[in-house]
Amino acid sequence: MIQENCSLTEAQIQHFETFGFLVRRQVFEQMEIDQINKEFDNYLASIKEGFEKKNDSSIRCWPNWSNLNPDTPHMASLLEDPRIYVPSEQLLGDDTFPVYSNANSFRYNSGWHPDSVRRYLPCLKSLLYLHPTTGDNGALRVITGSHKSPLFDDLNHLKFIRPDDKKSKSLGESSIDSEDVPAYIFCSQPGDVITFNQRLWHAAFNGYEDRRNCSFAFYSKPKTIDQKVDLQFLLKQSETTASGLKMELKDSRYYHPWWLDNSEGSSKRASWIKSLDEWGFIDAVG
Repeated sequence: MIQENCSLTEAQIQHFETFGFLVRRQVFEQMEIDQINKEFDNYLASIKEGFEKKNDSSIRCWPNWSNLNPDTPHMASLLEDPRIYVPSEQLLGDDTFPVYSNANSFRYNSGWHPDSVRRYLPCLKSLLYLHPTTGDNGALRVITGSHKSPLFDDLNHLKFIRPDDKKSKSLGESSIDSEDVPAYIFCSQPGDVITFNQRLWHAAFNGYEDRRNCSFAFYSKPKTIDQKVDLQFLLKQSETTASGLKMELKDSRYYHPWWLDNSEGSSKRASWIKSLDEWGFIDAVG
């Protein structure tokens, strides 16, 4: 694949900066999606088998796990696919590095939230969808422009109530249902990719069992004191998430030794591993 063919246009970059997200349709072909789903099926089955052996009905299938492991080699390769990393570097800068590459099997709704509340460190996430979604069937929703203040702060002050809260489905103290909040609804087909600023408020409603996507998170290398503080906060957040995964998954490591070994000698991966090591991610969540 020619790297230049994966580059974003100036109009796409401006759209991302203005609205906080960017949609790219049919980035991956159905043949590729079928291969990803095959690996997904096998790994998800092994997780469920592990739960059954524990004979603990209280354990639910955790919705995400790192795909940077030898059991999912094709999914592991996606991080180094120019369709994923080239747009990320255009939006964040050449000194960008990935923090995780996950497979996600969702079962429940997700209330309105941002992935990051930090103000200074630029970071984004791309989602590759493996199943169709619609507004009535688990589609991601984003509040356009909510990655910027004052809208970001105004939404934070409203204190959204999650849709699985039995007391209410409302927004703050108002009578507005969370599903009625004005938003862009990302109705997707397998192979579609949406990329969004991690400060962008987003949600998903009317979910269904095993709603699948792959997620790729990229951070900018911090250049200022404020950005370094933000990165340390996000590092702690990742460490907490990894600790929770140890409760349920057979292997909770973000970075499997197989991936870190980089036996193929990828210069791109080598530079990423160096950054992850330098900023403490490998020690904290590896």
